Amino acid sequence: MFTFSSPHSHSGTKSLRMAFLPENQKLLSAFVNAIGASVAVYRRMEDEDFHVSAANRQFATMLDRAPDELGGARLSHIVPRYIYIPLLEQIEACLKTQSTTEAEFVIDRGGRVTWWRFVLCPIFAGDGAARRVLNTCIDITDKKSLETSLTQTQSRFEAVVDSAYDGIISVDENHRIVLFNNAASEIFKTPKSEAVGRKLETLIPTRFREKHASYLNGFARSPIKSRPMESRVSVMGLRSDGSEFPVEVTIAKINVGARTEFTAVVRDISERAKLMEELQRAAIHDPLTGVHNRRHLSRILHDEIERCRRFDHVLTLAMIDLNNFKDINDTYGHQAGDEVLVAFARTIGQHLRDVDTLGRWGGDEFMVIWPETEEAQAETVMDTIRERLAEVAGTLSVPDIDIAFSVGLYETDGSIEARELVLRADDRLYRDKKGPAPE
Repeated sequence: MFTFSSPHSHSGTKSLRMAFLPENQKLLSAFVNAIGASVAVYRRMEDEDFHVSAANRQFATMLDRAPDELGGARLSHIVPRYIYIPLLEQIEACLKTQSTTEAEFVIDRGGRVTWWRFVLCPIFAGDGAARRVLNTCIDITDKKSLETSLTQTQSRFEAVVDSAYDGIISVDENHRIVLFNNAASEIFKTPKSEAVGRKLETLIPTRFREKHASYLNGFARSPIKSRPMESRVSVMGLRSDGSEFPVEVTIAKINVGARTEFTAVVRDISERAKLMEELQRAAIHDPLTGVHNRRHLSRILHDEIERCRRFDHVLTLAMIDLNNFKDINDTYGHQAGDEVLVAFARTIGQHLRDVDTLGRWGGDEFMVIWPETEEAQAETVMDTIRERLAEVAGTLSVPDIDIAFSVGLYETDGSIEARELVLRADDRLYRDKKGPAPE
C-alpha cells in the first residue's frame, strides 16, 4: 500500500514525504503505470549508482526509449549525458534534505527540443530509510515557448522605447512613474533608477502642478483614449538641477488589467523655442541697437494714434537724426559708427518710461513715441539727453567723437494719420538740421 504523510516544513519550505509499504516491485510498477504523467522511481544500489525501479510509458516516451529498456537500468545509461550530472545532484539533494526538489531540464528528442520540470520526492521504506526517489516529469515546453515569446516581445518593446528620440513616460493611476526611457532620462537629466516610482509632478514646475493634476484626472474620465500628435500641448518641464524648459506632450491612456495607465510622449522644444524667440525678436528689433525696427514702430504708432482718438489723449512723436554721422564713419570707420549708434540708442532709452517706444527708423535716424505726453515735456527730455551724450562720448573707444543730433517733435490728439504725423515731425527735423534762418 502507499500512504502520504502530511506536508512539513524544511528550511522554511513545505515538503512532501512519500511512504511505500511493502517493497513490492509488481505493486510499484502498477502504481507508476496508473499515473497519467511521466513518472519513474529511482533506487540507490550497492554500486552507489541509481537504477530505475519502475517507469511508465510516458517517461519512456519522454526519453525516446522503449518501456522494457528502463526496468532495472542504470540512470546514467538512459538519460542524456548533458542532464545526468545536474539530475543526480537534484536526487542527492532530495535524499539529503528529505524533501521535494524541483529542476527544469531541456531534452532534445529526435531534433525536437522539449522542456520538462522534474519534481523529485523521497520514498520512505518501512524502516524509515529513504533509498528511493519518485520522479514526476511535467512537460513545460509550451510555457517556455510563451516565456521566450514574451521575453522577445519585451526586449523588442524595450529596444524601441529606449531608442526613441522622444521621451516616453508611463504612469499608473496614482500618477507614479512606471516607465522612463533613455530619452526621458536625458531630457530631464534624471537617471531611470531615480525616476521610476516618483510622482509625475516632480517633473513639472511647482506653479503648474495643481493644474496638471486636474488635467490628467479629467483626461482619465474622458472617453478619449489619446490625443494625436497635432494636438500636442506645450508645457514646462523641470530638470533635476531645477532648470525649466519647454516641452511638447502627447498623452494616451491604456487599460492594464483593472487599472488605467497613462503614457506621455515628451519632446524637448528648447531649441525650437529659442529659435522662435530669436525669429520673433528679429522681426521686431533692430539687430545692431536692439531697439524696435521700422516695421514694428509703424504698428505701434498706428495703435497709439487709435488710443488717442478713443480716450481723448495726446502723444508726441520725435524724429531724431545724428548730425555728421557720415563723417564719423568716413573718419573713424564703420565699427566706430556702430559704436556711436549703440551708445546713442542706449542713452535715449535710459531717459524713457516703460510706456514710451524707441526705435530705429533707418540708418542714423531714430523715432520716439511718447504716449500722453505734450511736446514741451518731450523737448525737456531731449535737452537732458543732449547733456548726457556729452559724457557718453568720452567713454567710447575712439576719443573726441562729437555726438550731436537734430530732432523734430510733433504733438497730436489723433486727428491725423500716422503717415502724416511722421511727415510733419520729419519736416521739423529737417528744419532743425538746417538751423535757424539767417536774419
